[in-house]
Amino acid sequence: MKQKNTLLLVIVLGLVVIGLVIFFIQLRNRASGPQVEPISIKEKAKPSETLITYTDPAGFEFSYPDNLSISKTEIEDPKVYTDLEVYSKDVSGSIKLKIADTKIATLSAWLKDNGIPESNTPKETKLGNLKALEVKTNDRLMLGALDQGVIFTVEVPLVEEDFWMKVYEKVISGFSFVLAEDAAATGTSNSSGSDVIFEGEEVVE
Repeated sequence: MKQKNTLLLVIVLGLVVIGLVIFFIQLRNRASGPQVEPISIKEKAKPSETLITYTDPAGFEFSYPDNLSISKTEIEDPKVYTDLEVYSKDVSGSIKLKIADTKIATLSAWLKDNGIPESNTPKETKLGNLKALEVKTNDRLMLGALDQGVIFTVEVPLVEEDFWMKVYEKVISGFSFVLAEDAAATGTSNSSGSDVIFEGEEVVE
């Protein structure tokens, strides 16, 4: 009877030892197995901190990030002085700037003409040395300025808003008027690394 109990104890201990050996072997294999690297989240695109100065023949200039481009529409309407768009090849959205003759006498009339309700309280700001109004609608940010029968408008559709608001601030803060002669002599971005695309024409670098 004593021998049977001893044999049974040996068998139980053997099974325990075998179980522990198998457990540690599996644990070691898991530790030494291929490591799965966490999936990296693609970094969001950001406007470059390096700025380019664009000078327009209409008599103004502004600065914008050098990782963006400018598309300028060929103008057939004599009442329109310039119509351009700052855009990104990688980020949806853009900033549109247009300068044209107008019969509107006040910025309040400009707001009304664009169907902006009074509930959208405009913010007083500046475009160069001109008084301007800035207003946010459901789908865009709009800025308007008047000077002797000429309306200056800037529009930013609220797409990729965080990106384009940073660009908008740089464009507006760096906007200024220049002598028409100097502007006509330039008419491009003052950097060889930027693109100014004229619709229907080649890229001017």
